Amino acid sequence: MTLPRSHRHLLVRGGTVVSMGPERRVLQADVLVTEGRIAAVGPDLAAPPATRLLEAEGLHVFPGFIQGHLHLGQTLFRGLAEDLPLLEWLRDRIWPLEAAHTEETAYRAALLGAADCLLSGTTTVQDIGLVRGMEGVFRALEESGLRALAGKCLMDVGEGVPPALLQPAAEALAEAEALARRWRGAGRGRIQPVVCPRFVLSASRELWEGAAFLARSLDAPLHTHLLESGAEEKAVRKALGTGQLEFLDAAGVLDLPRVSIAHGVLLGKKHLPLLRDRRLGVVHCPSANAKLGSGVADLPFLRAQANLAVGIGADGAACNNDLDVLEEMRLAALLQGAERGPGALPAEAALELATIGGARALGLEDAVGSLEPGKCGDLAVLDLGGPATAAHPSVSPATRLVYGAGRGTVRWVVVDGEVLVQDGFLPHLDRDALLRRAAEAAEDLVSRSGIL
Repeated sequence: MTLPRSHRHLLVRGGTVVSMGPERRVLQADVLVTEGRIAAVGPDLAAPPATRLLEAEGLHVFPGFIQGHLHLGQTLFRGLAEDLPLLEWLRDRIWPLEAAHTEETAYRAALLGAADCLLSGTTTVQDIGLVRGMEGVFRALEESGLRALAGKCLMDVGEGVPPALLQPAAEALAEAEALARRWRGAGRGRIQPVVCPRFVLSASRELWEGAAFLARSLDAPLHTHLLESGAEEKAVRKALGTGQLEFLDAAGVLDLPRVSIAHGVLLGKKHLPLLRDRRLGVVHCPSANAKLGSGVADLPFLRAQANLAVGIGADGAACNNDLDVLEEMRLAALLQGAERGPGALPAEAALELATIGGARALGLEDAVGSLEPGKCGDLAVLDLGGPATAAHPSVSPATRLVYGAGRGTVRWVVVDGEVLVQDGFLPHLDRDALLRRAAEAAEDLVSRSGIL
């Protein structure tokens, strides 16, 4: 029998709750979600009438994981842009493929990517969008059930950018605003807008200033790529005579209340005077940075800065090649150990990137990132008792999760009290149809892109 995904009340009973609240409590407890919000966390909670019950004895209950930087529209590009450095990767493969998108291919790409995210326990995403076909991405997000910040990608200049991806600044901003107003609050309130200039090399000063103005007028965050690779920074300095962060400062972007950047590989001490007491979210993308040869961000340094909040993201299937947040946590911890010594990023800190730290990076810490009464009923229930994760009782859940957990450990994924994943099954999505339609869209997309 297929159970309804949504109930007024959901009770997750008897699990080990990893709260990620201020006290970082780990306790044997129940979690009660009522009308989408966490009503209580504690032992032996009473189940109100008509409650859906998830028996979690022997399982671990985490806050739903947060991915702060994704390109869901690139999911159909998986394996089509291998073994290239960042700028060649963009010019020779990614931009021609993005230029070939239609609303339908974008929808199919994004829905496939959303399913990939959900199956590893992701409940909240920030997607930087597409220039063309963005309606399809929003449709997919709504259908997926994910909580999402998303916005149209903004580009108006750039060497090697296909004409189909270049829009005059005023036109691009007007379309971004229309999409933001149309989709704000969709998906039962889970979808919210974000303003997304792509990066310094593909957006003019006019577009950046307009994006900052739009973010203020919409009361929306701004998200972009920044300081990803040495080659990128060198190209910006050659073209503009200044560095990327300095450029954003001059354009007024850093004065916005909610700004997050993807990557920040090159972000270091020399940038601190520019940041001063400004708040900045930094989304670490370890797999993508490693694959594109961009380097490894200095997470201990970044996490030590009071005005920086650090999260994590898989980036896109074109440079990863999957969207598994569990894999990103593991790789983040391992790479910091390799670069800076054992314990540079303990498992507990890696888990924080995907929970409360990731929420802070997106400005969502009042709503998600920890299991506390009043917050959204977003959680991931994992079985850490299998061969890869079973350990002595003294071993922390974070260690077991970060270093051993894979997709197969995910039992349930819940957003607003709605069960979206159950034992590797997406009850609201037809898996076979999803894969078949994605394959058809990939054939169409590649054919029109001219890359092969």
